[in-house]
Amino acid sequence: MIVRYFVVALAGVLFAGGLQAQEKDFFLPRELQKAYQQETRSYTGVPGENYFQNTADYDIDARFEPESGELRGEQIIAYRNNSPDTLKNLVMRVFMNIFQKGVERDFDVGPVDLHDGVEIENLRVNGEKVDGSGIPRLLNGRGTIQTIRLADPVLPGEQVNVSMRWKVQLPQHVAIRMGQYGKGHNWFVAYWYPHISVYDDVYGWDTHPFTGSAEFYYDFNDYEVRLTVPGDYMVWATGILQNPEEHYQGNILSRISQAKRTEEVVPIVTAEDLEKESVLKDRRQHTWHFTASQVPDFSFAVSKKYIWDGTSLEVDHQTGRRTFVSAVYDTSSVDFHQVAEVSRESIRMFSEEIMGVPFAYPKLTAFNGSGGMEFPMMINDGDVSSYQGTVHLTAHEIGHNYFPFYVMTNESYYAFMDEGLISFLPRIVEEKMIEGFNPFESLVQGYAFNAGNGMEVPLMVKSYMLSDYAAYRIHAYQRPGTAFYHLRELVGEEDFHKALRAYIIRWAKKHPTPYDFFYTCEDVLDRDLGWFWKPWFFEFGYPDLAVGKLHTSGSGQYINILKKGNIPVPIHLTVIYNDGSKEVIERSAEVWKTSSQHHIAVDAGKDIRKIQLGHANIPDAFPNNNTYE
Repeated sequence: MIVRYFVVALAGVLFAGGLQAQEKDFFLPRELQKAYQQETRSYTGVPGENYFQNTADYDIDARFEPESGELRGEQIIAYRNNSPDTLKNLVMRVFMNIFQKGVERDFDVGPVDLHDGVEIENLRVNGEKVDGSGIPRLLNGRGTIQTIRLADPVLPGEQVNVSMRWKVQLPQHVAIRMGQYGKGHNWFVAYWYPHISVYDDVYGWDTHPFTGSAEFYYDFNDYEVRLTVPGDYMVWATGILQNPEEHYQGNILSRISQAKRTEEVVPIVTAEDLEKESVLKDRRQHTWHFTASQVPDFSFAVSKKYIWDGTSLEVDHQTGRRTFVSAVYDTSSVDFHQVAEVSRESIRMFSEEIMGVPFAYPKLTAFNGSGGMEFPMMINDGDVSSYQGTVHLTAHEIGHNYFPFYVMTNESYYAFMDEGLISFLPRIVEEKMIEGFNPFESLVQGYAFNAGNGMEVPLMVKSYMLSDYAAYRIHAYQRPGTAFYHLRELVGEEDFHKALRAYIIRWAKKHPTPYDFFYTCEDVLDRDLGWFWKPWFFEFGYPDLAVGKLHTSGSGQYINILKKGNIPVPIHLTVIYNDGSKEVIERSAEVWKTSSQHHIAVDAGKDIRKIQLGHANIPDAFPNNNTYE
């Protein structure tokens, strides 16, 4: 396992407990202690009286050439300092420099798509040119993090304007969450424009570079984007298209309008439409104008060959607000003809049941690319060979529009707060849509297989410290997904979803930390869960229950269950008697709150043939001690 050397020291501190938070026995970093002292956060899990976050307006004009992959743009960023601090620097993120020669990466991308970096020209702050000599000055011009030293600091409540021109060659062969797909030049484009990093109340500027594995952290911004592409390309993007009538022919406009009003799946663009060239108006190029309000990022996709299905649903029954759902795909796709319907039903379940909060965005587009990756209002998914796989992938990526794109945790620090929740919650969609299928078993048993091995580290170790991908998967997906599943088993479905809904509402379009989730659950449910948080989220270890001795006391017969591992999980016990009868006994994980042994009374009038401990949905690192015969 490749883990930066200071992980071991940090994890040791986490295991030891460290400073206590509000009399709790789990570690609270000094930066967060300061945030609570300054009342930007509260021990009830509610944003503090002095909570703040900065915002920006992005006005972007870009030109994209799908055949070459060249993207040029110019933009103005109006950045507002809502913090109480004076900002002497601005930190800018240039994600596409992940392909810059010599930049640190977590994995090899080969030489074919490497370049000299995003070319940024005429960079200005409040009209003053930024160069390497005077002030404002670019302190470092390479990599995915670039810092600008300001001539005039940005005072609390003030705004600063940053403008620039830029050009980048997008990767044509290596697809890291975005790229070129299928036959022809079908593109999903992300991480394409320089933007201002997050300045928050806990750590100040987010300055950790993007190295490929751990993901992202954004403010909630407003976007005005104009994309110019060749005239035979359709464009889908974050936000609302402002000028559809300038691009689409009347038959397509009519179908779009129909799809926005119905839950039926409407074939908006068919293979026949493409063949007859009856989709777009005949022009050498089109400029597509999109706007988006209070979103953390902006992505887009282009194609001249993909077909398009559309449908919609009412997500907010109080206001009647609807979400327009699209699936855009290659005619040869094995499963995307199902994706519009699966997307619609996933959004319905998230809105009405699972999250209990209406889907935040007016649209969702599923693009037929590869793998699975999420963006605000956009998802990039590959083909899947089974219906179960289609539901799993679609629901997972759509779920990310809640975490992190509606409730924005710093993913590079705490990936488990979005990937962990979304490794668990969308499986409820699978459970409801696929009769007789247990979607939780693969998650739980995947964690059980890896629990306590040499590459697993506590969840509160920052995600960017893990550059080994297998370790990152355990850390971001398997262990936290299992932890959240067992939290629901512990507190009950109704209370879990009550607390989850409160967390979403409290931290909508804000920047929570895991502690805000912990404290919200305890506040809403009025119960101490520190004994659960500490082993699951802060400690090395593994779950391991074992069958102890069978003994009698007086007229009773008892089975002793031992908690040998430190991770608390529920008891599921099957007792088979000699007469062929069977008894199933279940106990909550709360039996381990104060003890590592639990006695279970069984029928004293029957001889026991076999005792079997465990269940497919309960992880156990050492199942060989789960049987008594």
